[in-house]
Amino acid sequence: MILFRLTTSALLPVLLTAAFYLMEKRGLLKGLSPRQSQAVIGISFGVLAVLSTEFGIPIEGASLNVRDAAPLVAGLIFGWPAGLIAGLIGGVERWFAALWGVGEFTRLACSLATVLAGLIGAAVRRFLMDNKRASWFYGLAVGVTAEVLHMLLVFLTNMNDLDRAFQTVQKCALPMIIANGVSVMLSIVVVLKLSTRRGGKKQETKKIAQTFQRGLLICVVLAFAATSLFTNFFQTRLSDTIADSTLTLNLQDVRNEIKDASDQHLLSLTHQIVRALPERVNNGELARLAEMYDVAEINLVNEYGRITMSTNMAFIGYDMASGEQSAAFLPLLSGTADFVQDYQPMTYDPTLSRKYAGAALADGGFIQVGYDAARFQKDIHEQVVSAAKNRRIGRDGCIIVCDEQGQIVSDRDGHEGENVGLLGWIEQQGELRENTRFRAKIYSASSYCMYTEAEGYYIVAVLPESEALFSRDVSVYMLAFMETIVFAALFAHIYFLIKKLVVENIQKINRSLARITGGDLDVTVDVRTNEEFASLSDDINTTVVTLRHYIDEAAARIDKELEFARQIQHSALPSVFPPYPNRKDFSIYASMDTAKEVGGDFYDFYLLDADHLAFLIADVSGKGIPAAMFMMTSKTVIKGLAESGIPVNEVFTRANAKLCEGNDADMFVTAWMGVLNLKTGLLQYADAGHNPPVIRQAGGAYAYLKTRPNFILAGMEGVRYRLNELQLAPGDEIYLYTDGVTEAQDADNQLFGEDRLLRSLNEKEGLTVEEICRKVKADVDTFVGGADQFDDITMLSVRLNPVDRGAALTVEPTMESVTQVSDFVDAQLEKRGVPMKTATRLKIVVDEIYSNIVRYSDAKQAEVCCLAENGCMSLIFRDDGKPYNPLDAEEPDISASAEDRPIGGLGIFMVRKMVDSVDYMYKDGRNVVTLKMALPGSDSAK
Repeated sequence: MILFRLTTSALLPVLLTAAFYLMEKRGLLKGLSPRQSQAVIGISFGVLAVLSTEFGIPIEGASLNVRDAAPLVAGLIFGWPAGLIAGLIGGVERWFAALWGVGEFTRLACSLATVLAGLIGAAVRRFLMDNKRASWFYGLAVGVTAEVLHMLLVFLTNMNDLDRAFQTVQKCALPMIIANGVSVMLSIVVVLKLSTRRGGKKQETKKIAQTFQRGLLICVVLAFAATSLFTNFFQTRLSDTIADSTLTLNLQDVRNEIKDASDQHLLSLTHQIVRALPERVNNGELARLAEMYDVAEINLVNEYGRITMSTNMAFIGYDMASGEQSAAFLPLLSGTADFVQDYQPMTYDPTLSRKYAGAALADGGFIQVGYDAARFQKDIHEQVVSAAKNRRIGRDGCIIVCDEQGQIVSDRDGHEGENVGLLGWIEQQGELRENTRFRAKIYSASSYCMYTEAEGYYIVAVLPESEALFSRDVSVYMLAFMETIVFAALFAHIYFLIKKLVVENIQKINRSLARITGGDLDVTVDVRTNEEFASLSDDINTTVVTLRHYIDEAAARIDKELEFARQIQHSALPSVFPPYPNRKDFSIYASMDTAKEVGGDFYDFYLLDADHLAFLIADVSGKGIPAAMFMMTSKTVIKGLAESGIPVNEVFTRANAKLCEGNDADMFVTAWMGVLNLKTGLLQYADAGHNPPVIRQAGGAYAYLKTRPNFILAGMEGVRYRLNELQLAPGDEIYLYTDGVTEAQDADNQLFGEDRLLRSLNEKEGLTVEEICRKVKADVDTFVGGADQFDDITMLSVRLNPVDRGAALTVEPTMESVTQVSDFVDAQLEKRGVPMKTATRLKIVVDEIYSNIVRYSDAKQAEVCCLAENGCMSLIFRDDGKPYNPLDAEEPDISASAEDRPIGGLGIFMVRKMVDSVDYMYKDGRNVVTLKMALPGSDSAK
C-alpha cells in the first residue's frame, strides 16, 4: 500500500508536465504572455507540492512525500520563474502545515528544502542548461541532489536531537530520494518523447560541454563511492574500537567492584577469627571457629611457613613454600599484615575453587582462612546485584552477572534466574576468550558482548549493535549527504567555469573563424581571458594576416590570369562590327557581358558561303573557368560541323554525341542555331533547350517564336534534333538572348522577365541591330539597379536587309543570242533609271564582252546579270568556256595608224576606258567578268 501511494505521488508531476506541455504545443496558452504562462505553471506545480504535503504517507513517526519534485520539474522543464513560484508556494505551505499536525519536528528542514528545490531547478536551467530543457539523466541527478539536501537539512536543523533526526532520515531517505529523482526524470522523459518527431532523432556530434559533463560526472561518482566506502570502513573500525573500550572498561569496573566486596568480606572474617583464637589452640578449636564463621578451611602456619594446625588434617605439616598458590602468603612472615588471594581452582584439586585470605599473628606465623563460592557469593549478593542494576553501558547497554551455570544473578531488566546462554556461546565459539568482543542476540536484539570471570561469576557487558554503530551510521549518512551536495556544487561550479572560460571562448573563436572562412579576413580574434586563449588569438590573427598576404598575391595573379582568359575567350568570338562591310543584304550584332571574368555563354556567326549565314547563341551550365572551357569546346565543335555543310539539326545531333564523350563533369549546353539563306530569306533552325527567340516582321512588333525545343546538348547520348523552318522577308529581324537577360534580379529578387524584354524591344522603332542590343542591356541594368549581376548576359540580333538582287539572263552563246542579251540589258537599265549617256556606254561594253564570249570561249552556256547597289551599276558575265582572261591582252598603241597597229586588243581597251573597274576570276569552272560603273549623282561617282 505504501509503495502504491508513493508511486502515485511520484507520477502526479509527470502527468501535470505532460498536460502543460501538450497545452503549450497546441497553442492553448497562446493567449497568455510569457510571464502569465510562467505564473500559471508555477502556481499549478505549487498546488501539487501542497497536495504532496497534505497527503504524505505516515511511517513510524515520519512522513514520506514527493513534494520537492514539483518545483524541480517546473523549473527544469518550463522555466526558472515557474520553479521559483512553485518552490515558494510549497515551502510556505509546509511551514504552516505544522499547525495542523504535519511534522513539527522536520518543519524548518522541509520548508527550506522545498524553497531550495525551486531555486535549484531554476538555477540549473538558467545557468547550466542555458534555458534549455535538461536531459533525463541530469533530471535524475538534480532530483536526487535536491532530496539529499532535504535529508541533510533534517540533520542540520535538529542537532539537539540527533538521535531522532537520524531515525527520521534513516526511514525516509532512500524512498524519498528515489521517488523524487525518478519523478523528475520521468517528467523530462515524457517531454522528450512528446517532442520527438517521427523518423527518429538525427545523430549529432557530441559537444565538448557534453563530453566534459560525462567525464566529470564519472569522476565525481567514483570519488563519492571511494570516499563513502573508505569512511564506512574507517568508521566501522573506529566504532568497534570504541565499543571494545567501553565494554572492557565496564567489565573491569564491575569485576573490581565484586572482587573488592569479596576481598573486604573475607579479610573481615579472617581478622574476626584471629581475634577469636583462644590462647591454647588445637585442631578442634579451629574446626569450631570454621563452623562458627561458616568458612571452608582454617590453617595455622608457624613462623617457618609450615602448617601446624588445620581443619583439614591432611594439610598439617605442609610447607607453604612448596606450592605456587600457598607461597603467595609467605610475605605475611616478613611484615605484611594481611593478604587476599583471588578465587581460583585449587592446585591439588582443579575441580575445587576457593578464595583464601591470611593475617599475621602477633607471636609469629599467620592464619589462613579458605572461602567457598557459595559462602562469599551469599555475603556479597547485594553488592553484585547493585553493580549490575545500577550500571548502564551507553544508552541501552547493560551488565549481566551469571553464576557458573550460566543462570542470571543480576541484570538491569530483572531477568534473574533466566539462562542468558553464555555457556552455549562459549561452547559454540571455541576461540571466544575473556575480554574479547563477540556478537550475540540479547533479549531479541543483536548486540556487541564481552565477558569476564570474577569470584565465581560470569560478568557480561552488553551494547546493542545499533547503538555501537550509531556514530558510524550518522557519520556515513552525513558524509554521503555532504559529499553529494559538495560534489554537486563542485560539478556545477567546475562545469560553469569550463563553460565560461573554455566553451564560450572556443565558441567566440569559432564565430570569428566562421567569418574568416566565410571570406572576411578583416576579422580580429580577441579572446584574452587567459594566457592560452590570448596566445591562440595572436596565432590566429598572425595566420590570417599571412593568409591575407598570400591571398592578395594569389588574387592578383588569378585576376591577371583571368583577364588573359577573358581576352582569349572574347577574342574567340566575333567582335568587329560590322563583320562584313561589303555585305548590305544583312546586318548582325552581338554582345556578351559575363557575370565573372569568364563565362559560359557564347555566340557565333559565319558565312557558310556567299548566300548562307549561320548564327547561334548558347549557354553552358555553370560559371567561371569550367564553363568557359566547355564553352570553347562547344563553339569549336559546332562551328566545325556547321562549316561541313550539313543541315543545322544534324549539326546539333552530331555535336551532342561529341560533347557527351568524356563529359565527367556532367556539364550541358542550351543552344539555338539558325542558317539563313540570304537570297530566299528561308531560315532553317534547331533549338536545344534554349530560350525562345524574338521575331519582328518588317513594320510589325516583336513577338516570341514559339516552337517546341529539343533536349539540351551534352545532356544525353542518342538524341535526334528536329529541323524547323521560317520564311523571312526583307526587313525582318530576329533577336537571340540567354537567360541572363530575362532572369536578371533586382534587390527585391524580382526577375526582369519575358514581358519586360518584349516591352524593351518594342519601345522604339528604326533602331539598328547594335542599338537594339545596347538598349536592352541598358534597360536590364536600370532594372537591376545596384544588385550584383548573377548570370552572363549575351544577345545577338540579325536583320535581313532589303537589297536589289539584280536580274540574270542565261543563254546559249551564239550570234543569234546577241540581240537577246542586248535587249535584256536595255530593259534592266531602263528599269533602274540609268541615264541615257551611261546606258549607251554600258550597252557598248556589253556588246564587246558578250561578242568575245560568243567568238572565242567555246562556251555552251552564258549568263548576264545586272545589279544596281550602293550607287553603282554592275554587269556580271559568266560562261563555262575555256579559261580566258581578257585583261591579259596588251593595250594597243592608239597613236599608230590603223595599218600599222596589230589586230585585236582595241575592244577590251575601250571597255576599260568606259567603266570604273573590270575584274576577272575563274571560279567553279566558269569565267567571271565583273564590270562596275558609278551612276551619276552617287558617292561612287564623286
